[in-house]
Amino acid sequence: MCGIVGIYAPGKGEWDRAGLAAMLGRVRHRGPDGEGMHLEPGLFFGHARLAVLDLSQAGRQPMPSPDGRYLITYNGEIYNFRELRAELQALGHGFTTRTDTEVLLAAWVQWGEAALSRLDGIFAFAVADRYERTLWLARDPLGIKPLFYQDKGGEIFFASELLALFGPLNPVPPPDPSDLDSYFTFNYLPAPRTGLAGVRQLPPGTLLKATPARTELKRFWRPAGTGSASGLSPCEAGKTAAQEERVAEFRARLDRAVAAQTVSDAPLGLFLSGGLDSYAVARSATRAGLRPTAFTLAFDEAGFDESPAAADYARHLGIEHRVVRFQWNEETIRDTLASMRELLADASLFPMHQLCAFARKEATVILAGDGGDELLAGYDTYLAGELTPLIRRLPAPLRDAVRSLARFLPSDSQRYGARILVERILDAAAEGPDRDHATFRRICGNALKNRIFSPGLQSALSGSDPVAEYAALIGEASKTRSSLGARQQADIQFHLPSVLAKVDRTSMAHGLEVRVPILADDLVGFCLDLPDEAKRRGRKGKLILRQALADDIPAAALTRRKAGFLPPVDRWFAQEGPMAGVFRDYLAQGRENIAELDWNQVQRLWDEHKKGSIRAGFPLLGILQFINWSLACRSLRT
Repeated sequence: MCGIVGIYAPGKGEWDRAGLAAMLGRVRHRGPDGEGMHLEPGLFFGHARLAVLDLSQAGRQPMPSPDGRYLITYNGEIYNFRELRAELQALGHGFTTRTDTEVLLAAWVQWGEAALSRLDGIFAFAVADRYERTLWLARDPLGIKPLFYQDKGGEIFFASELLALFGPLNPVPPPDPSDLDSYFTFNYLPAPRTGLAGVRQLPPGTLLKATPARTELKRFWRPAGTGSASGLSPCEAGKTAAQEERVAEFRARLDRAVAAQTVSDAPLGLFLSGGLDSYAVARSATRAGLRPTAFTLAFDEAGFDESPAAADYARHLGIEHRVVRFQWNEETIRDTLASMRELLADASLFPMHQLCAFARKEATVILAGDGGDELLAGYDTYLAGELTPLIRRLPAPLRDAVRSLARFLPSDSQRYGARILVERILDAAAEGPDRDHATFRRICGNALKNRIFSPGLQSALSGSDPVAEYAALIGEASKTRSSLGARQQADIQFHLPSVLAKVDRTSMAHGLEVRVPILADDLVGFCLDLPDEAKRRGRKGKLILRQALADDIPAAALTRRKAGFLPPVDRWFAQEGPMAGVFRDYLAQGRENIAELDWNQVQRLWDEHKKGSIRAGFPLLGILQFINWSLACRSLRT
């Protein structure tokens, strides 16, 4: 993994080297092993390298083609680079390094845009044709690797991280009101939104092509089964085969994916929790003949700590196990916030940041289990989505009575209690079909947003409906998909990228590469086309994964309650502890410098949360990160 930056400006002559160095400096943490720059009239490419394959200087970037016509700067890993290399050698290409970068560039020279359909990997890259003055930007199908850009009338700035786009050469634009509405709705921003006017994320599975005459976007991947564009091939056998055959096929595909993603010339480890996904990845790694060290984060709160279960897994597999205890103080909070320079407010950023720092002491590459909940319907929201149509059939007075009675239900101080769950399901049901599922991801409803938004921000919002954008993806799903399959497809496009962004930003803050084998091309198409009964049964999701592991896992794991990586956010903001000190400081800075929120209402919201009259931990977390991001943008403006 690496950090990339660049500018495509066909009419540009001389460059301000100090400004270019500032851009590159803002992604240096992503690539601590070296950096390079290429400058010529109209083109700048920069690269900060994290050395994983061919650790010699031969792997430096930006890298030119042998004839000098093409140039690449690239972040990611191409797992099938050896097979592609052999194919390209047979076509007459020569290679002087052992890097996947050189293979990717040769593939582009040989096949052009068609090379994208041949890649098995995670990537965000830029290629320039220096003779034809053409630029291509490409991002992997699921958005595992980030790529931001700004098109300023044919002059294109791009970077691995949002704020690397800006500095002396390019001022930070103002916030985009519609983007802010979407952010406060979900505590994250789906592509192409970024929070800044005219600045975009390149959507997953998308190619940008720029020439002096025009700039265009092309989708080169869509979820399998949509019947549009080329993508991951549907596995029809997955719909018709007996479940035993599906389980065997799933197990074989997972083993292949993990084996392919263990290629590395740098030390490799894995993240291990008490969940099935990380165990499945660890198990496949050992079946590939490896014994990677496992890294786990422990919590003091028993309801959140999965380190004992992870230790059972490690003993069962015979691998080394390292545990670090989560530290919660103002210093660790501020350290995490300092590494987050975009609108993403996920509570697990804080523990993940610490786990990545711990793992980086011994490993450069990590295997992780992200993606299983989306591919195999593991989230409880899928069960809740089966209930909402039934609830809508109830008479309105009865629904109102249930809501009134819910006030007397217990509310778990650590996780969603019965009262919160009932209220959320009732709220979702009221939204109607498709919108109900999107509403489960909602952090701030319209009433709360209207309360905390400043009059200026409210007046700038006209017709904005972030929930509708999410719900529309369900409607776009192939008509051959079940209701469950359509909701999964929407989550893969709208929600999963936020999970992957969290993993990327926290890991790359420490120069750590994280790979996610469950999201391998070979598995995604297969899992999306599995019938519902292969994924869920009653309250249990990930059925096929449970069956694939049943004969090689500690027995307690298959009945253990799903925990996830969710810290006690409500308690953080309710108590006079480390978060209170940090939030109070940020609120003061927000009042002084940021116009988009009504700070008196924000203070009242916090006061009500501390009194226990409402639960607003997650909205308050979103506000904290908004202040943090806004101050970072402001510092670049000044």
